[in-house]
Amino acid sequence: MNPWLMLFVMLIAWGVLTLHLIVKFGVLRRLAPEERLDQPLRRLGSLLGIGLGQKKFLDRSRERRPGIVHAFIFWGAVLLGAREVTLMGEGFIKGFQEFLPLLGSNHLAGFVYIFVYNAFEVVVFVGVLIMLYRRLVPKPKRLSLNWEGIYVLLYIGGIMLTDLLFDAGRFNLIQHWNHDLHYFHSAVYGTEMEWAPFAMLLAGIFAPLGETANAFLYQFGFWGHILLMLTFVNILINTKQFHEITALPNVFLSSLDQPHPPIALLDLEDESAWEEERVGMTRLEQLTWKQGLDLYSCTECGRCYDVCPTYVTNKPLSLKDFNISLLHYMREEQGELFRTGKTSDRKTLVGDVISKDTLWACTTCRACEDACPVTIEHVPRIIAMRQGETLMKEAQPQELNTTYKGLERNFNPWGIGFDQRADWAQGLDIPLMSESNPEDLDVLMWVGCAGSFDSRNQKIAKATATLMKKAGVRFAILGSEEKCTGDLARRSGNEMLYQMLAGENVETLNGYKVKKIVTNCPHCLNSLKNEYSQLGGNYEVYHHTQFLNQLSVAGRLGKTRNPSKRKITYHDPCYLGRYNNEYAAPRKLLNTVNPEAPVEMQKHGHESFCCGAGGARMWMEETIGTRINEERVRQATETGADTIATGCPFCMTMLSDGIASSDKAEQMEAKDVSELMLESLESTST
Repeated sequence: MNPWLMLFVMLIAWGVLTLHLIVKFGVLRRLAPEERLDQPLRRLGSLLGIGLGQKKFLDRSRERRPGIVHAFIFWGAVLLGAREVTLMGEGFIKGFQEFLPLLGSNHLAGFVYIFVYNAFEVVVFVGVLIMLYRRLVPKPKRLSLNWEGIYVLLYIGGIMLTDLLFDAGRFNLIQHWNHDLHYFHSAVYGTEMEWAPFAMLLAGIFAPLGETANAFLYQFGFWGHILLMLTFVNILINTKQFHEITALPNVFLSSLDQPHPPIALLDLEDESAWEEERVGMTRLEQLTWKQGLDLYSCTECGRCYDVCPTYVTNKPLSLKDFNISLLHYMREEQGELFRTGKTSDRKTLVGDVISKDTLWACTTCRACEDACPVTIEHVPRIIAMRQGETLMKEAQPQELNTTYKGLERNFNPWGIGFDQRADWAQGLDIPLMSESNPEDLDVLMWVGCAGSFDSRNQKIAKATATLMKKAGVRFAILGSEEKCTGDLARRSGNEMLYQMLAGENVETLNGYKVKKIVTNCPHCLNSLKNEYSQLGGNYEVYHHTQFLNQLSVAGRLGKTRNPSKRKITYHDPCYLGRYNNEYAAPRKLLNTVNPEAPVEMQKHGHESFCCGAGGARMWMEETIGTRINEERVRQATETGADTIATGCPFCMTMLSDGIASSDKAEQMEAKDVSELMLESLESTST
């Protein structure tokens, strides 16, 4: 090999790559600051499990086969990284691998390494062929068919093939024509050729071609491999394959909040932020550097397509396209951002880059984030854009104006007089906090707006309260002192309204020295448990299914001796499952009602399908595509169930409406887990 030629090639290739990287990461430095370097050991765990272990590729049942293929391609690429070092070193020094620790011919590890890289080259090459086949023949909807993806796969395949050809030519020249080329041979471990079976297979095919042809294969394989690899790393910098550089760092820097991070608290007292229009996100440079890294790291795999309720029902939200639009805009503004830290005024972030319909379609279910193999955090970015639209431009959907007025005047989205908040409890003998000694109570029952004002969900509040009384739980309610937690205001971008409501609730709860709360609503659960701490509210909060399950296990609810004849399926509320990682408690309760319950839908657990109500979508018209709740009811009917159980008042409303508009209106109904539990216990007692 020619060391001067190798030096020249490497200086050009790595020099160009370095300049590209300086610009790319220089742009990230210009974006908003964010702390992501805390708790390095936990981050290392995420890197090992999600990044190197490819956990998210392998965990999802519907994507397991292509996930396995991708995982092997990834692992192969990681292992073959060491091969690139040895090959480049070979360009300077014959037998370079001998100088690497443990990888020389005196160590077994050196021979094992030869076998591993040889095997993985074949595995990766076959994986590339499979990926090409999927894109060109079955053509899954989530995979965009474009030349970029095709030539990237061809590059990877070419890199693998040229190295195999290099070894095949080299082995033949050594074996048949006694060329003085370095190869491993040991009295203990044998020869390198015995440890490279696939290269030897190719060598057998090419040996009859003669010395000249194999010498060509040797040179072509070596220099072709080096040039393909170095060209590839420079091409990928401006393609989606840039994720090969950024994906692992992105996983390491992902949020440690489990399962998902709360929305960042805005400083609404910062007058300069209002003056400079920095409240929420109205310009690209208001992305945090981590959100910018998210854009670089998108693999465009489309896994967010299949799980997104809006995309599945033909809404204009595709998280992959959302990322691509922002990334292309960032590339357009790259020079300006690098120099000044600001974008030009040629385009508006919401309107030109991201359409309003796209922004407001999101239900904030976070199915996309759970499915994303590189841990991209989509929802905080969407919420920040909604904040910019709502707080800076007052450009929120018109339907929300009525909802906001109800929250401002009567502290609930229906706008019903707040003095009626406790009317649902008449006749149940439930004390108010104002009439109770907090020290004599076990828990506070947080009823929520739906349980207080919606006639259907009032039945759920009554069922929960009855079960708690049956178990001897000492509890009270706030009545007119309770206000909406502000979840829908926050998810729709009205952070000011959220902080007003949440701040007043925290003041009330802290005034009563409340420590333990039970609520029917997962949205209330998430706010009280995970977000109120930002405003000084720290409480032990339980969803009613969690609390009732504890009572059931303790034997305080009695036992069901007559199993329900209902065939029950269970719908996982997003804010209970994905936001708070609770999947087991509702199912355990349903199992006490009927040992065969629940009959699971295809999409359940952490792969569950949203009802369509989250992200304030319950208060907005759904005029594009098919209705999300109707799609979820259709999925439920496939189980043959006559009852859809759930644990969320929003889900209850959406599922009930979906059933009413389906052809199963007479055969199916929606029930809360607490209602089924009470029904079962009452039937037992009679």
